[in-house]
Amino acid sequence: MPVVTISSKGQLIISADIRKKYAIKQGDKFEVQVAEGKLVLVPLKEKPFARLYGALKGETSLVRSLLAEHAGETEKENYKAGTVVPA
Repeated sequence: MPVVTISSKGQLIISADIRKKYAIKQGDKFEVQVAEGKLVLVPLKEKPFARLYGALKGETSLVRSLLAEHAGETEKENYKAGTVVPA
């Protein structure tokens, strides 16, 4: 049975063979549960969209594009209504 150690800082040290077997890497998070008087580490699943943050960055933001489009439509409507004189 594999043994883990608690460091002086209270950190749980898991041996390399266990980390490899269960693909545990630095930064992984676990929930600690108590089941039948035993501590159980349950891996927390990554938030599904966390990996995609920033993946769709373009030259301009979508908000800026939508604001510009809205301004153009407003200008056209005002022109049709006769409230804006063309330059």
